[in-house]
Amino acid sequence: MNVISPSIPMKSEPNLKSGLETECLFGESLSILDKHLDWYYCKLLTDNYCGWVSKNGLGEIILPTHRVIANRTFLFKDNNVKSGYINYLPLGSKIHVEDLDKEWAKVCLSDNENDKFGFISSNHIVKNSKKNSDWVGVAEKLIGTPYVWGGRNSIGLDCSALLQLSYQTYGENIPRNSIDQSQLKKKLIKNNATLQRGFVVFWKGHVGIMADEFHCIHANAFYMEVTKEPLVNIVNRTGKNNPVIRIMDFN
Repeated sequence: MNVISPSIPMKSEPNLKSGLETECLFGESLSILDKHLDWYYCKLLTDNYCGWVSKNGLGEIILPTHRVIANRTFLFKDNNVKSGYINYLPLGSKIHVEDLDKEWAKVCLSDNENDKFGFISSNHIVKNSKKNSDWVGVAEKLIGTPYVWGGRNSIGLDCSALLQLSYQTYGENIPRNSIDQSQLKKKLIKNNATLQRGFVVFWKGHVGIMADEFHCIHANAFYMEVTKEPLVNIVNRTGKNNPVIRIMDFN
């Protein structure tokens, strides 16, 4: 099954009041492991995260050929900005492109939708095989995005989703949670080393991305948004309660 909405919540329990675990994005594939009423217990194949999703957000989509690299892009009824839009697609959405020119991409939608096709700006997508060397730039474009615990849609993110979605444009799917991200086979950096763009800093339950030697990009509950600030400010603010536990080179 595939996600046929811009995003759908993955819950800890099969009810609307349960906690948000993560979000599944348009075009992503899920494996159904169990069922309960109108809910499916699924594994999100992008990162193997498991939880409950409402079946209303699922359907069938042709094998994706491209992915969305803009923060968000509108899905228009026709290849004309005045045609009106059907919906939006967030960063990380996976789409099947039927036709492509310099301005527009014709996108196949689920058969469950009223419109079989939609059109998005060709500047907002790349082929699945495309590798973005400046993945940190993707994180920088998300500065100001509101913070949401469990959020993975570019409308609202948490810290590990910021890293996951940004680094996905580099051509690599990584785990959803920061504790698992910190265990990846990446080069470890000594805490007293000179930091560089693309280094990733881990605290207990938190992660940030270095934009340069001094500044860190992170989605945080202190400012309730994605911010770029001096790393020393974060360290001083958290103090001994949450020291840096690992720095890794993700370049």
